[in-house]
Amino acid sequence: MGIPAVSAAPMIRSSSTPDTLRQRPAGFTLLEIMVALTLGMLLSIGILSLFSSTGRTNRLQNGLARLQENGRFATSRIESDLRMTAAQYCSNMAGAGTKGVTPVLPVRAPLITAEQLLLPDPGPGAGDTRIAQLNSIDAAGYPTAAAATGTYALSPRYFVQGYSCETAGTCVPAGLPTGLPDEGTDPDKRVAGSDVLTIRYERGSGWPFTTTPTGNCSSNATLALNPQTGDDPVNFDAGTQLALVTDCVNSSVLPVASFASNTLTLGTLLSGATAACSNGSGSRDMRVFNFSKDFVTITYYLVLKEDQDPDGRPNSPTAAKRVIPVLMRRENGTSQELVQGVDQLSFLYGVQDPTGKINFLTAAEINAGTVACTDPPGGDLTFEPGCLWRSVRTVEAHLLVNSVSEIMNLDSNTRMYRWFDNMNTVTDATLLPSELRAGSMLRREFIAHVSTRNYNF
Repeated sequence: MGIPAVSAAPMIRSSSTPDTLRQRPAGFTLLEIMVALTLGMLLSIGILSLFSSTGRTNRLQNGLARLQENGRFATSRIESDLRMTAAQYCSNMAGAGTKGVTPVLPVRAPLITAEQLLLPDPGPGAGDTRIAQLNSIDAAGYPTAAAATGTYALSPRYFVQGYSCETAGTCVPAGLPTGLPDEGTDPDKRVAGSDVLTIRYERGSGWPFTTTPTGNCSSNATLALNPQTGDDPVNFDAGTQLALVTDCVNSSVLPVASFASNTLTLGTLLSGATAACSNGSGSRDMRVFNFSKDFVTITYYLVLKEDQDPDGRPNSPTAAKRVIPVLMRRENGTSQELVQGVDQLSFLYGVQDPTGKINFLTAAEINAGTVACTDPPGGDLTFEPGCLWRSVRTVEAHLLVNSVSEIMNLDSNTRMYRWFDNMNTVTDATLLPSELRAGSMLRREFIAHVSTRNYNF
């Protein structure tokens, strides 16, 4: 008998699946997007704040570094010239001094035996008028363009001459050196409210020499130069010029007719002239210098230059573009730009009175004669105009230097600066003594205090 067939029960499948197996929809919820945006904005704000703070710090540091560099260079350059004031090699001081508690030695005055000196920046003449060149000194002691008719002593008062210009439009004494621009707030104008200073000195090593006739520096004599190791190259030309001869006791300025093969031929000396080398002493260091080239006239002043930055904010009431005050150094009539960003330039002068006391005066006070003059190198110079200038022993230069470029959003404390022991608080719109707007810059005062070595003993 066969086995009956067994039929399989049909398998029933559910059409539904558990919740854990369901596929979730793609994307972020609104809440997640808002949280992400908020975090991103906070992070961006933090980064921007960091960059802004870092940029401001860098601008401050760069501005301060530039300010320090400019200030130090300006003072060191001024100091190097001030130390040389009235230098005449080894003939700076006269041999007799004023009697008193402190000996007061006058500066030596070179004897001028030539008709014309042709010195630039002569200073105020009679009536405070300007002349193009100092050719000689007139009978009243003022510089004049006329040729000399007799020998005279070039007073030390013409080795240093300052001008107080603290009041805009006015300088004391009047009669600034020719060639300086007038005051103003336009480019290439002299900065208002800043002083001017002119000094003179003989530089270089000079050269030993022998004369023909021996020991004689009279008219038409010859000076054979004998340069030594370490001396400067001889720089006389073939044409007419001037020579300064010194024997460490006296000095004279002589006319030179010609130069060839290291030999100077003197021209015609003024009537009655006796030059320093006429003593013929072999115990003195007799040297000759090129007075026409190496007796230099240096003038310091401030001038405005147009800012080349097209984004610079105008700071002048009359100029369309921003102007920058610049310290200038003029040597024998040729000006050179030293540093930018010098807002003010002022000088004080340590003047020695007959008792040896040092009085610090402005150029205006020296011009007014507030203290007595010391004895001159020669008796005929006692009452010369401006005789206090020959007693200047020290010079104190004050420079107010800024950061040149503006640093925006400076606070009031950072803008503050000291000037002659007075604290000054400024805003962007504050007018400086130069009549320029202060702007947003750092400012610091730099001081150079120099004892002129040619007055020390």
